Amino acid sequence: MKPFGVARCLALVAAASLALTACGSGSDGSGSDSATAGKKRTIGVSFDLLNAIRQAEKSSIQKAADAAGYSVVFAVADQDAQKQASQIQDLIQTKKVDAVIVIAQDGQQIASSASLAKAHKVPFLAIDRAVADQQSVTFQITGDPVADGKAAAAEFLAAAKTTPLKVLELVGGLTDQNAIGRRDGFNAALAGQPNITIASQVPTDWNPTQALDGTSNALQKDPTINSIYVPSDFLLPSVQSALTAANKLAPIGDPKHVFMVTIDGDQNGCKAMQAKTLDADIATPVDEFGKQAIAAITTTLGGQPVASKTVQAKGLTLNQANFATTSAQVWGCAS
Repeated sequence: MKPFGVARCLALVAAASLALTACGSGSDGSGSDSATAGKKRTIGVSFDLLNAIRQAEKSSIQKAADAAGYSVVFAVADQDAQKQASQIQDLIQTKKVDAVIVIAQDGQQIASSASLAKAHKVPFLAIDRAVADQQSVTFQITGDPVADGKAAAAEFLAAAKTTPLKVLELVGGLTDQNAIGRRDGFNAALAGQPNITIASQVPTDWNPTQALDGTSNALQKDPTINSIYVPSDFLLPSVQSALTAANKLAPIGDPKHVFMVTIDGDQNGCKAMQAKTLDADIATPVDEFGKQAIAAITTTLGGQPVASKTVQAKGLTLNQANFATTSAQVWGCAS
């Protein structure tokens, strides 16, 4: 063979070898090839609905995700558990997200979505609302609904020291552990208290129209009701409308004032606190939800287990006595 032919042959062999190496790199799906090594991670997020507190929770996730270098794909289920299941399936199987964060419409039905995520090795995280079956959940952070209910009750107990209270108690959706916990914590703390009577319990299923109708009917049936427990600021506008119609929406100090405590700490609650028509609000620490969920995703995607699989964050009591010093810490007042 001529010398230039040998050199040419060696060059062709080397080129072929490089081509084979390039084609073979990362073909085992390990994610180590150049095409995926620098890929930006994507977090799929599915919420049950999009109200004031959900907007704040969405912002907390986005802020933490931006800081961690993740992109976010967001979906809202419009309070439809089947729609949420389909959205999560699309996030996992079609959009190929690297992790999923959910606020479940139904804490029981969401289990099938968690199982789907586990089967595809996609971390599945629940925030705000507890998931019944924890087996396939990577991490969960919620408020502490029982503690929040007890904190609300403490405000009633303080008020009852000077004025006997006849309470109208609203109850949220009974597929939601937040609603159940807030109800149970409130009732347990008030059990046997001589100056406090639960005059009526109104089921709302987290529906503002039901809250409006139930509050209006209760006030008409028993005009001596002088206090209301509202387990979410989401329902506060409905309660305010009912009080206005009954000529009972009055500020603290007015003889017509109805003592009232809510939970969540949204913008409506903050405005009512400023107007002094609301006596206290137990504010949910929504910033912690996004911050801790994204931190757990980073830990999990790094191949490490999260330190605590389930976390509860107690609410912050905002009342008229501490409003000036505490309101800046409440998400609805700061926004």
